[in-house]
Amino acid sequence: MTLRLSVISASVLLALTTHSIAFADDSAFEVIEVTGHHEGSYSSVSTDSSTPQVDISGLLEQLPGAAVNGNGPLTGIAQYRGLYGDRVNTQVNGVTLASAGPNAMDTPLSYASLVNSERLEMTRGIAPVSAGTDTIGGSVKVIESQASFDEISGKVAAQYQDNGQRSHLGAKTNIANQDHALLVYGDLLKGSENTTSGSGNEIAPTTYDKNIFGGQYRFNLGDSGNESIAIGYQHLETTEAGTPALPMDIDFIRSDRVKLEGIHALSSWELNWHLAYSDAKHGMDNFSQRMKMPSMNARYNNADSASFDGAISVGKDTWLFGIDSQLSQHNSVISDPTMAMFNVDNFNDVQDDTYSAFAQWQQDINQWNWQLGARVKHYMTDAGEVSHSMAEMMPAIKMLMTQFNNADRTQSQTGVDLVLNGRYQVNSELSWIFGLARKQASASYQQRYLWVPMQSTGGLADGRTYVGQMDLELETAYQLELGADFSSDKLTISPRVFLHRIDDYIQGVPATDPAVKMAAMMMGDDNPMQFANVDAELFGMDLAAAYQLNDSWSLDMNASYVSGERRDIEDNLYRISPPKVILGVNYKSNNWLARVEGLGVSAQDKVSKTQFEQRTAGYGLMNISVAYDADSWMLKAGVNNLFDTEYEDHLAGYNRVMGGDLSPGERMPGTGMNAWLSGEYRF
Repeated sequence: MTLRLSVISASVLLALTTHSIAFADDSAFEVIEVTGHHEGSYSSVSTDSSTPQVDISGLLEQLPGAAVNGNGPLTGIAQYRGLYGDRVNTQVNGVTLASAGPNAMDTPLSYASLVNSERLEMTRGIAPVSAGTDTIGGSVKVIESQASFDEISGKVAAQYQDNGQRSHLGAKTNIANQDHALLVYGDLLKGSENTTSGSGNEIAPTTYDKNIFGGQYRFNLGDSGNESIAIGYQHLETTEAGTPALPMDIDFIRSDRVKLEGIHALSSWELNWHLAYSDAKHGMDNFSQRMKMPSMNARYNNADSASFDGAISVGKDTWLFGIDSQLSQHNSVISDPTMAMFNVDNFNDVQDDTYSAFAQWQQDINQWNWQLGARVKHYMTDAGEVSHSMAEMMPAIKMLMTQFNNADRTQSQTGVDLVLNGRYQVNSELSWIFGLARKQASASYQQRYLWVPMQSTGGLADGRTYVGQMDLELETAYQLELGADFSSDKLTISPRVFLHRIDDYIQGVPATDPAVKMAAMMMGDDNPMQFANVDAELFGMDLAAAYQLNDSWSLDMNASYVSGERRDIEDNLYRISPPKVILGVNYKSNNWLARVEGLGVSAQDKVSKTQFEQRTAGYGLMNISVAYDADSWMLKAGVNNLFDTEYEDHLAGYNRVMGGDLSPGERMPGTGMNAWLSGEYRF
């Protein structure tokens, strides 16, 4: 506790005494913006200003309060203030589409193109109801380039990282006249070798091969260019990508996504709408990229999903109204390539549908800006009957299968979100922030319909087997936010404190069903878990700040602290980000830019006893970078983890691979020293 509090206390004291932070326009590295718009405060980081990324989820580390649960190089799950997974509304190009993998190997952020993404944006604090359907854990949006009229432009970008021999080549171009606009883009990403930790241990498997190609055509409906209709398409293909914190690795992910959208002016109202569809297929196994011990059975999982996202909103002055829906279907079948008769329905014909409507009002009243919103959501879920080829030989499995198939698997629930956000403008430099909300969220399909003990948990990566519970109650969160925004000619500082009190929080608890325990023991787990409703509380703070020393030098900082606890028993919540602080020194002169960055992460000893979570020690890292930014091109180089520090990333899970440098069950280490080079040409 002493170390944890000292890190945060020191970071806050440093911000208040030395006034450290960099303006967005003054640095080309890890840019953090804190600003206000119609939907509320947000933080964002530009892909152009960041160090090289394998997956865009890596940018989250630069945003106050945000973190990444990393199960592999391409498998980053967004975490915000201790909440993660489906609780964080995640949109790519304004769309929420379902992943195919039951263990979140193809996370929502993994579908974002690096070359076509302009920035990663996160709502700061309590997300407004207009930000998305389920925002109990905040809202993350990848803002992508759109086809633009009267413009011919493009970019070619490349990067190389020495640790893991990782490379990326991307290109995009926009060709348009007054009435027609066409945008096309593509990414080629490859990790040729496994990465190594600071002590030289190989982190295996962490190789990958990923390609993304897409485009958008836009047609102008009016003279001003403010009314248009567009259609976009994206194809993604990933092969042989490692996920060492999960029981299987990616054999392939193949998806096609289509989006039709429009913007129209109706008198003094603005109408926005979109229809999007995704079809994804996913194969994974436990033998092609990792050692399979002779006592282990070979397993292959074929999964697929089809999903639809539709939305329409109309806005005028202070009012915004909208309706939307997200519909998805999931299947997952487990087989054994060495035993043709073995076949298990992991998930069969699972339907996971949501329909919702919202109204939002925002108005300046004297020195206050008030935002009020309400959203009504209706959840409908169902699942088909399941089968297991070993049921006749294993009574426990047959009992679980029969119970599941005989149950009423159809679930229907209605939730309501209420949000009040206020901003009091003290003067031109200082604003006070106040937020209050009641939000609800439904269980994931894994939490409801995982019928036999398995690790298909949406990426928990705790090494435990789970079963679901069909009649889980909606999570209900009561949220409070207090903070301030101060911005002068040189100093910008934005602290926040928050409290989330969540009733019926869904997490694993020890299973008590004898059939579940017996089935788990046959698979080598003496302590299976079952998803259940418990009571939880999260509280903490985060801070972003920037200070311009002079025309060339600036400082920046962000710090985060969150604590998550059970309220029904004495225990902590699982996989909560440790306290951390990032301090940066930036230099800019003419076309030259440079940055020195220090990252300090505290020990995390507030861990979940229920899920046998291991503690991690604190650590510090140093990163350096330099860039030359000309009118049409830019070249950047740097070194991350300059001193080759060995450390454990608390959010990276546990090693599940045998026969390598890391022991099974060992905490996943972070990447060692990594030299990198990137460049881009713009026209």
